[in-house]
Amino acid sequence: MVTKTSKLQAVNTLLSNIGQAPTITLDTVNPQVNMAERVLDEVSTDVQAEGWVFNKESGYPLHPEVDTLEIAIPENMLRADAPQGLLMDVVVRQGKLYDRVVHSFQWNSTQYMDVTWLLTWEDLPESAKQYILIRAANLFAMRATGSTEVAKYSEREEANARAALIQYECDQGDYSIFSNGEGMNPNRSYMPLNTLMRY
Repeated sequence: MVTKTSKLQAVNTLLSNIGQAPTITLDTVNPQVNMAERVLDEVSTDVQAEGWVFNKESGYPLHPEVDTLEIAIPENMLRADAPQGLLMDVVVRQGKLYDRVVHSFQWNSTQYMDVTWLLTWEDLPESAKQYILIRAANLFAMRATGSTEVAKYSEREEANARAALIQYECDQGDYSIFSNGEGMNPNRSYMPLNTLMRY
């Protein structure tokens, strides 16, 4: 049975990286523990913002509010974008979905977006946890001591952890040169009938 890395274990790894004693709880006033947890969360957000198969969804429905017709973006949603092929240009502004084509926050219907979520530590796959952990441990060591030489993990270990995460991405995403993993062909080949189409 594979043992999953808890957030407490991850924080204790960051602490041990600078020679600090482990903590038995994250609910503490200890500044080193609080700093370690903040760095872990910061790196986790940074890594997840790249968008991986485990935290991305296509065609996710976002519903406008009945009274304002605005679409509020959940706090744990890192990114929302229109699917490729749609004549839309959307961004997130002021915590709401904004249409840059018509310059408006208002929507008349449910919008189906490609979204990237910020998952909790417990919901991350183990390969993502390990990569985040190593990056965070090195960053925490540098911030806590002001020295780059105390970092326990080498660039090679960090690169290996990222490679493991990319391998997980490839395995889970079922990518190929013919498909993007969602049954779609990302590289449309030329079709003669398209020359007859008029928009």
